[in-house]
Amino acid sequence: MDTRHIRRLIREKLCDKGTYVVALVVGTLINLYGQLLVPWLRGNANPIDLFAEVSADNPMTTALSVFLGYAFPFCVGIYSSVTTRYKNRRIESIADFPERKPDPVFRVARNGDLVEAGRLTQEMFEKHQITNAKQILGNEVWECIQNERRLDPDTTIYFGAEATRYSASYAITSDRQINIYLTRLHDQ
Repeated sequence: MDTRHIRRLIREKLCDKGTYVVALVVGTLINLYGQLLVPWLRGNANPIDLFAEVSADNPMTTALSVFLGYAFPFCVGIYSSVTTRYKNRRIESIADFPERKPDPVFRVARNGDLVEAGRLTQEMFEKHQITNAKQILGNEVWECIQNERRLDPDTTIYFGAEATRYSASYAITSDRQINIYLTRLHDQ
């Protein structure tokens, strides 16, 4: 268990204004139900007077009861959010991968047109006016990918605009688009 990650998730949730809004709304509903509606349903004609009387007789008990009405949704909200995000951390990491990878990662349609790309890849493509996979991969590599043929592990792509060599891999998505992953090769 990564306790640093859990502490970060808790801090993020504590900084989220929505945490407090939900606790306020749900806590108010809990208190209205418990302090006013339940006594009324039990036959008390004036639950507000009963609440005032109980509060005067036992102010600490009443304050604790009201506090717990707000603390419960607050704690449950934080727990629920943190456990969900912790369980889904791998998915979040994968979704964030194109934004963190310095090498080009992008998705193209079957015709090669760019569908989406990470921020750094998008900036590079805009700089060099790349709108189609063939422009960076070249005809031969693009044809292999388009026809779903296996790329030779030694296949390299030379991108002249940046004088850079890349190795390439790809994956076909469930909607028949193509994810392309380029890795910069450093000459030794």
